[in-house]
Amino acid sequence: MKLTLMIGLVLMLLSGCGGGQEVTPEAVRAAQAKWDKARVTDYNLEWTSKGARTAHYRVFVRDGSVKAIYSVLPDGREVVAKPAAPKFFSVDGLYTTIFDELGQLKTANPFGLPKGSKAVLRFNPDPTLGYPKSYRRDVLGTPQGLAIDVIRLDIKSTGPVPPPVGEKPDR
Repeated sequence: MKLTLMIGLVLMLLSGCGGGQEVTPEAVRAAQAKWDKARVTDYNLEWTSKGARTAHYRVFVRDGSVKAIYSVLPDGREVVAKPAAPKFFSVDGLYTTIFDELGQLKTANPFGLPKGSKAVLRFNPDPTLGYPKSYRRDVLGTPQGLAIDVIRLDIKSTGPVPPPVGEKPDR
């Protein structure tokens, strides 16, 4: 019974606990091509990440450029985030992250771990638009995991960027 349980756990880890499909250059390029073909240039995106850093963002893209990023606090309030490279918070930025992580597998020490460390990368692209609905990195036997989940993508957003939730209006 113990051996059966152990084999089951190992198979679950190797298949990637997050579901989706294996991250390969071909799979990611195909999903990104679908996103590019959809030509979505105005959208609101909400996504979370869990791992070494836990974060929750609302991102506003207009005419293909990130116009605002709000960091959502645990109490629901939002603060304006001003990262050095806002483009990494968009759908295209999520794809950049996935490609960068895929590139880590080719290094001598993927994710800073000893050679031979096993990492499982999986993602779940939207079947219609191609954006990554979720991405998972599991580095077996370590706390080096990463989970990115798109909570909402509103492609009908063309108006002005709303103020952060909970922000006090200027008087």
